[in-house]
Amino acid sequence: MTDANLLNAIVNPFIESAERDGFNGVVASALLRLQPNPEKLRTSLSAFIRDGQITAVFSRLSVNMHIKRFPDHSAEEQLRLLVDEPLKEFCLYPTASVVRPRVDLSAWQDRPFSKALLLAEAQLSFRAFDMGALERYVADPRYDVSFNDYMGRMWVTNEFFGDAQHPERDKVSLQSFGLGFDGQRNPYVIVYLRYLAGLSAEHQQYWNSYLIGGDVRMSKPYFSSSIQGEFWNNRSVRHAIVEEMRLIRALTEAIWGRSLFRAPPQGGVPIGLTTFLRPTAENFNRFVMALDKLLSDSIDGKFFEGKVPLETETARPDGKIVVQKKGTLTLLEEWLLQEIIWSDPAAFRKVVIQPLREVRGLRQKPAHTFTPDTFSAEYRTKREQLLWSVFNSLSNIRATFAKHPSAGNIPIPDWLDNGSIDVF
Repeated sequence: MTDANLLNAIVNPFIESAERDGFNGVVASALLRLQPNPEKLRTSLSAFIRDGQITAVFSRLSVNMHIKRFPDHSAEEQLRLLVDEPLKEFCLYPTASVVRPRVDLSAWQDRPFSKALLLAEAQLSFRAFDMGALERYVADPRYDVSFNDYMGRMWVTNEFFGDAQHPERDKVSLQSFGLGFDGQRNPYVIVYLRYLAGLSAEHQQYWNSYLIGGDVRMSKPYFSSSIQGEFWNNRSVRHAIVEEMRLIRALTEAIWGRSLFRAPPQGGVPIGLTTFLRPTAENFNRFVMALDKLLSDSIDGKFFEGKVPLETETARPDGKIVVQKKGTLTLLEEWLLQEIIWSDPAAFRKVVIQPLREVRGLRQKPAHTFTPDTFSAEYRTKREQLLWSVFNSLSNIRATFAKHPSAGNIPIPDWLDNGSIDVF
């Protein structure tokens, strides 16, 4: 047995596995069939590691040694463990330097992310993409795209997955994607190589066209949940708004016997409320519409019955009386001014009412006028400003209601008031 044969026994199975989309390593103990002397085997493997021809993944350091999930540990650390780690407890992988001469890389050009794994990159390395990459799937009803504040997933629907007429190349999914930021806090979609490699060649090329260079870092909550397996306490500003509305529902129910807000619809976060959108006029309008539905459309007009007049009466020049229903924001403003003594009504209107009216006004503008689509980072800034002002409005309402003697013992999460809220 020569060292060349031993190296082939590591490299060739990996390449064969890669061609089946496996990218699996070889268990060291399987090489005993070529070199039955364990100490001589370890000596040869150590030489391969020192020469940069192979790397080792140890079960004590990885939940699954059969795939290379993370970047390699240092050669020194690998050599230290190789001394006495049981041979059945670690797998071996070739490095890019020994794979390149053995494969026709041109056959992998249309699958750039599979090619990266073939060249021994870690499966949980990630790539960053412009937000526009997702919009193809959001706009196509054949795909479902679900969102959280910092992560999401995409998949072809069952109907079209089982449809023989739907092209196989388009039967794709991403088990997970997440949120990343550059140094200027510009957001990007980040996807692990493992999931990108599962896309068809056509979709790998599509995603590759949106690839972003430069230093993009994974958001902390996505890292904590997807890499460290830790449960992240959702403290995004969007979630904070939803939480404030929940508390206001509970408080108004306890104090006045009826909730100010209706219960929110079940399901995932609407696309308009996520940050997984490019900063365009169309996407900003989508955001405003989703935010207004969450806010003023959720106000229960019946809550104000018997509290303030629900209609206005206006005399026309001909003497007839025109009766009009008041909008929910008008009812809210009149009721809050009547129910609570504000030290500065003008400040109340600016802090509490104005943000809600601004959202409503922004929603109505595209509904009544034609506006061309434009791209500007200012839409992202405006989005964040609106979310913060709406949160501040609801926070003030909730804090005021919580002082009512009939508010009961409704617990208020500390994080709502201590400033530990993330902007996504």
